Amino acid sequence: MIYKVIRKQNNSHMCFVCGLANNAGLHTVFYELENKRLLAIFKGHEIHQSYPQRMHGGIVSALLDETIGRAILMDDENTWGVTADMNIRFLKPVPLDQDLKVVGHITNIRSRMFEGEGYLCDQNNQILATCTAKYFKQSVDSIVNGEKFVEEQWIYVEDEESPLSFELPQ
Repeated sequence: MIYKVIRKQNNSHMCFVCGLANNAGLHTVFYELENKRLLAIFKGHEIHQSYPQRMHGGIVSALLDETIGRAILMDDENTWGVTADMNIRFLKPVPLDQDLKVVGHITNIRSRMFEGEGYLCDQNNQILATCTAKYFKQSVDSIVNGEKFVEEQWIYVEDEESPLSFELPQ
């Protein structure tokens, strides 16, 4: 199915998943899609491997966690997700050195928590891992403890060529 891009989300300075200045990080970019889907695009490298040519399961978990947890930003930019519980199914090995995608969305929102689900797929849209998760809703100000994070480290970076849509598994 083809999903239209609504907007691109910000990156941070040092986050492991989306940090632009984190040398060991994944430098992931996030796009809000129609139907309240959040898409992450990234490429794993040798530094992120477990067995040869396979991405470490902890990296896969971090990507799924970040993508599903960030989906709440589509409803409220000041509310962030803090992980309470995750259940991941690893279906196939995740390759390195190719563009991969994670898709996440919210399935249930309550006053203090939300739930979501997502998947990671390869460049051929084959699903390699799935996840369901629960998060506490927390204001960004309480997470960053008074630092000027949003003003100084929550960065919008324009793409050289902005994608208009993505084809993804249903």
